[in-house]
Amino acid sequence: MVESGVAMGSALLPVVIPGFVAAIGYVTFVGFGTRGGLGAPGLVVSDLPLYDGVHLLDLVVAVVIGVLGALIVLVARRGGERVEGVGGRLGLPALLLGGGLAVGLLAELGGRLGADPMDILFSGQTSLNAVTSAGSTKIVLILLVGKFLAYVVSLGCGFRGGPVFPAIFLGVALASLTVVVFDVSPTLAIAIGTAGGAAAQTRLLITPILLASVLVGTQGADAVPAAVLAGAAAWLTMAAIEGVELGPETPVEKRPAT
Repeated sequence: MVESGVAMGSALLPVVIPGFVAAIGYVTFVGFGTRGGLGAPGLVVSDLPLYDGVHLLDLVVAVVIGVLGALIVLVARRGGERVEGVGGRLGLPALLLGGGLAVGLLAELGGRLGADPMDILFSGQTSLNAVTSAGSTKIVLILLVGKFLAYVVSLGCGFRGGPVFPAIFLGVALASLTVVVFDVSPTLAIAIGTAGGAAAQTRLLITPILLASVLVGTQGADAVPAAVLAGAAAWLTMAAIEGVELGPETPVEKRPAT
């Protein structure tokens, strides 16, 4: 909340108050008095191998994944706009039904080709470990293409309840190709894929890197520098293409020539 409204200055405070007050609902999970909580589900991806040390190849891979992640998210967003334009002529009921059917068919097709259809059908939040451990270029590509097409349809048809994690899944799927081809650590793949995909979708930088750090946990503490490069590469790519502001008052398109 703070990072997304940083340009507002002191005017940000009344905007974030409802969100912080709503966070009191966390007692539902931790418990209140003698009543036990429901138990908060952890964000850390389980069973990740330890990523120990930072390697030059991993830093190069992080930059490449950041750039490619931004490009694929950008294409997905623009594809969603085209779908929305076509659907506007069909009417909302037809758009929703057609979009739901298309996503279901994509998931079914992915299943018939050998992937888990649930990894395509849902947001991908619980599938990050599955895609990095697929061990097959074919399966990773099926998941990547299937999720990309489902994401485009969902954005265009108004299924936007969670636009960030599908972008993260796409970034992680791209990074998973390096796991198969170059034997890169799956822990690193999740860190850089998360940072790159989230930075491209949210146009933020600190929050995606923080999220990447949380997802890999202590097993991926050494992967944070690579995640920083991936997030920065994705953010700068989006800035170069779409004119995202580099500062609160200096848009890219208005920066003086040097």
